[in-house]
Amino acid sequence: MKTFRTLAFALIVALLTTIPSGTSARQAAAELFTCSMHPHMLDTKPGTCSVCTMALKARAMTPAEKELVDFLKAYDAAFVAKDLAKLATMYTPETIVYEGSGINRGWKNYSETHLGPELKAFENLEFAHTNVVPHVLGSDSAYVTADYMIKAKTGERLMDSGGIATFVLSKDSNGWKIRHTSTAARRRPAAGGLNQEQTRP
Repeated sequence: MKTFRTLAFALIVALLTTIPSGTSARQAAAELFTCSMHPHMLDTKPGTCSVCTMALKARAMTPAEKELVDFLKAYDAAFVAKDLAKLATMYTPETIVYEGSGINRGWKNYSETHLGPELKAFENLEFAHTNVVPHVLGSDSAYVTADYMIKAKTGERLMDSGGIATFVLSKDSNGWKIRHTSTAARRRPAAGGLNQEQTRP
């Protein structure tokens, strides 16, 4: 009995530790939820279809969908590692990046005037995407929606933010590349509430 309990405990620990940080259990199991009447309606958790209100049913990800989820995991890892060279291989040269009301046109502009200086300034960086939903449009095109979180220290300023992101991707002989991204931070709390970004007193 004691041996069984020990093995059961070890199995639970193994299952928990194989789920990457920022990834849901369903996504670790490579599952999505979809509507049988509207297969384009996808989610990472049980719910109802926003078109017909039918219950969403679990299905296995396709190989292409799994590729896209893995791509975003690799992106998060490169971002946290501040690996600009690796990130450069994940964007097309003509990529367009929208962040709130800001816009960068082309990887050179984005990396030299925005992403590069930003990564250099970040300390104690935490960054991840969750609820990653891949939408495959064809053999070489797709888009992905996700939630994101970011925490970091820049000088005396503490950042603790998050929001939603959309990635438009194309695939070439070297794999998936980001052609366009658009992110929007979550709403700031009402006056008197806690701020997304706080500076030390």
